[in-house]
Amino acid sequence: MLKQLSLRNASRQAKEYALYFITLTCTVSFLYAFNTLLFSDSVKSLPEMQVLPYMIIAASTLIVFITGRIISYMAGYMLKRRSREFGIYMLCGISNRDIAKLLSRETVLMGLSAFLPGLALGMLLSQLLEAVVLPMLGSRYRLRFPLSLPAVNLTLAYFFLMLLCSLVKNRRWVRRVSLHSLLLSDRKSETVLLSGNGPRAALFFLFLGMGGAGFWFLLSLPIGAGFDFLVGTVLLVLFLFGFFQTVPAFLTTVPANRDAWKYRKHRLTVLRGFTVRIRSAGTALGMLSALFCLALTFYGIGISICGVTDKMVSSNLWDIQLLHPGEWQDFSGYEEAIARMVPLEASYSYAIYTDGETEFTDLRQRTSQEMGFSGNPMYREFFHDTYMKQSDYRRLRELLGLDMREVPSSGTPLCYVHCLPSLADSFRDSFRQGEKSYAGYPISGEALFTEDFSQSDIYGNGLGYILVVPDEAVASCRVLYSQCVMMTARPLAHEELEEIAEVCGLNKLRRNTVQSTSGDPGATAFVAEGDFLSGKWLDRDFSSYLPALSICLFYLALVLEITGAAILATQLLSDRERNRRQDRLLSQLGMEAGQIRRLSHWQTGLFFLLPLPLAFGVSSAYVLLCGARLERSLFYFPAAMGPMWLPGLPVQSLVLFGVLYGIYYAAARIGANR
Repeated sequence: MLKQLSLRNASRQAKEYALYFITLTCTVSFLYAFNTLLFSDSVKSLPEMQVLPYMIIAASTLIVFITGRIISYMAGYMLKRRSREFGIYMLCGISNRDIAKLLSRETVLMGLSAFLPGLALGMLLSQLLEAVVLPMLGSRYRLRFPLSLPAVNLTLAYFFLMLLCSLVKNRRWVRRVSLHSLLLSDRKSETVLLSGNGPRAALFFLFLGMGGAGFWFLLSLPIGAGFDFLVGTVLLVLFLFGFFQTVPAFLTTVPANRDAWKYRKHRLTVLRGFTVRIRSAGTALGMLSALFCLALTFYGIGISICGVTDKMVSSNLWDIQLLHPGEWQDFSGYEEAIARMVPLEASYSYAIYTDGETEFTDLRQRTSQEMGFSGNPMYREFFHDTYMKQSDYRRLRELLGLDMREVPSSGTPLCYVHCLPSLADSFRDSFRQGEKSYAGYPISGEALFTEDFSQSDIYGNGLGYILVVPDEAVASCRVLYSQCVMMTARPLAHEELEEIAEVCGLNKLRRNTVQSTSGDPGATAFVAEGDFLSGKWLDRDFSSYLPALSICLFYLALVLEITGAAILATQLLSDRERNRRQDRLLSQLGMEAGQIRRLSHWQTGLFFLLPLPLAFGVSSAYVLLCGARLERSLFYFPAAMGPMWLPGLPVQSLVLFGVLYGIYYAAARIGANR
């Protein structure tokens, strides 16, 4: 009989709490989809992605811990809503031990019923994930739908741990609960942790201090090694949780005491339902606000990482870049070999020069430091002024499709500057202060160019700026490095870059690997003998740890959001019986059915909106801080990402969050109407 009862109850619970069931299914699909990246041959073939499996394992472990606790909370909430049902079982003579066994069977059946469709959905999601991730990491995607048994086993282990956490806690509760407690349990609201305005006011300032301390850790970074962000995040989460224990219940007394306001336009009904939830669900709302804050923050940081990575790749304008340090090099042999492997559209060889002066370099550093950036590169090649021949400059502009009408081409030979937009005003002001010249040629303050010219990172056309001089003016200069730039007919995959490096015997220019040189300041990325391979697609390979980090952040954000939204929707749908009694009472008092539905929608909307404003405010500040620090750590110069990049991060994260959140809100409204 208990087995049949378990089957019936599991089927009924899946229908009654469909959103909870869907959330379990989605959690399984996300776990499986990301676990497939651990065992994907395509990802394993990328040498720079060795860190990705560790990131996914760390993210999955955190998700299992958080989701396990939340599933336990949801299962306990649903269990208490069924307390009368269990009380009837006890009246019929079924022991607490047998009821606990019944509950265990139901949990296992619901888990299995969610696990199997979750795997099917996870297979589809895994292919969608690989289709997005592999091109971003420089590898080709091939459509296939294999079932990864190691990923299935790992997902099953994670899912079993989550359900086990819920099962052990709820079995313990059922085996100890009394009949009296069961019969009255569904009438009890959530325990109010704080009562009275005095304790709330005192604890409000305590939690407010935690929030301030959290932002102080993020701003000042007193500890270092990443612990500041960890401590700051914990303090901000505690602030969000404490806010809903102290402030909302106190603030609800303000409109409740204004009779002229609350008795107009049916506001009393909405206010009553709102205050009941505020006073009885503070713990749940604090937990939900913290979850949503973390989800919004992870979305925002993930978006910022993707944006910075794209900028790092796009700032290098050349598909393939060959470099030879210290002297002029003939690259024709390399060009012929590469042309046989990939389709080339154009190529050109030239050199970057220096004469040991530092006038323009000092100006660059002062300008960047005034704007809050370091401005001081660690690469010794850019501790002195850098120059380029005018013939090379004109040819490069033609290859890049830049406007040639403003470039001086006749008359008195001139020198002119091409620099980043953030440095342009400083160069103009410097030229206005007095006439400047180089090697007897006047430097024009009017001909100053700011288009994208591969100047945001090392070993392009200067770092931040390049002084363009007549060809004969470089006779007294020495070659910093010579380079051959190539433009291909299509993007290059990781495998093609590996083939080029192997066939041509080229060293890959690793921008995060440098060595010091005796007698010279700074360091160099030319760490081996021979010529070096670089370019935008190789830069993407070497910065692939950033997309790997963003993948894990989106992974965490998705799971946290669907879990929090499912809790919120499940609690609303669990109150349908009480809402029906309220609706019948309002109908008997003469309120029209349409007005009753509108009031119900108002209550649902307000409850869905309640955890969001504070969570969005805290996450916005967090994302802006992280985005600014990320930009400063990866770029030497301000405004590398554009003036609207930082303000757009919280907006983009809210839009991304709102898509999934809107689906749960729509499901809750439909369920309430039914």
